[in-house]
Amino acid sequence: MKPPTSREKIYSLLFDHAPISVPEISRITGMNYKYVFQVVRTLRKENYLTVVPGGKLVILDRKGLIFRWAKDKEIILNSLSPVTMGLIPDYDLRDLVLFSGNSALWLLGRIISPAGGIIYASEKTFKELMKFRDPEGYPFKVYIYDDFYFKIRKELNGYYIPSWGMILADMLVQGTYTRLFDDVFETVVSTIEGEENEGV
Repeated sequence: MKPPTSREKIYSLLFDHAPISVPEISRITGMNYKYVFQVVRTLRKENYLTVVPGGKLVILDRKGLIFRWAKDKEIILNSLSPVTMGLIPDYDLRDLVLFSGNSALWLLGRIISPAGGIIYASEKTFKELMKFRDPEGYPFKVYIYDDFYFKIRKELNGYYIPSWGMILADMLVQGTYTRLFDDVFETVVSTIEGEENEGV
């Protein structure tokens, strides 16, 4: 079974950019309209989304969507071979990686150490990242990931994350306990709603 990496791109845009339309998702991701439509139709049938006048998709159940995403994310991460790498997360790494999961919790100030967190590198940036290996650094799980997420990345406290939704899905895959997840989930939703209001 092929890992659901294409669906993950759709989840990322829906979670971080709704209201958004199927044609917009297709254009931004470069994916076939028919495929995007099928994924969206399934999510609508499962009551995660609805369509409002004008054809925009709106999320009805953000938390449910994240839990669905986390199931797919576990399959994706299990299909990859991460490299555990000691790194000191300074600004030299800023443009090379995306922090997610527990490493994003560290950026949010919710945990005191980023050790064991997820870092995404692109095929282009991975070789450069290798130069920063440090045996005294924190151990990160480094995954080589799709360039798409470097195009839609968000800034968080001077570093970059792939998308708000992805850090939540990764937190669940990494086994973040419920109370901390709920707290971060509420913070992320408030942040997204603030971004939407700024864009109005």
